[in-house]
Amino acid sequence: MTVEEYLEHQPEEETADSKQISSILDSEVEVWHRVHWRLSEELFLFWYIWLKDNTAMVEEFVEEVKLATNTSHSEAVSTE
Repeated sequence: MTVEEYLEHQPEEETADSKQISSILDSEVEVWHRVHWRLSEELFLFWYIWLKDNTAMVEEFVEEVKLATNTSHSEAVSTE
C-alpha cells in the first residue's frame, strides 16, 4: 500500500494534517540541505586558503615525518 492509498482512506482532517506535516518536513530537509552545502563550501574554502598560505610549512612537516619514519625504520632493521 502506498502512502497515497493510505491517505485516501483517512478522514479529510487527518489527511490535511499529514500533508501539512509532510510539507513542513520537506521544507526542513531543504533548509538543512542548503546549510550542509554552505558549510561544506566554507570549510573547503578555509582549507584551500590555509593550504595555499602554508604550503611551505606543510612540505617541511612532511619531510620531517619522512625522515623520522625512515630513521625509525632503519633502526628497527639494524637491530634485527
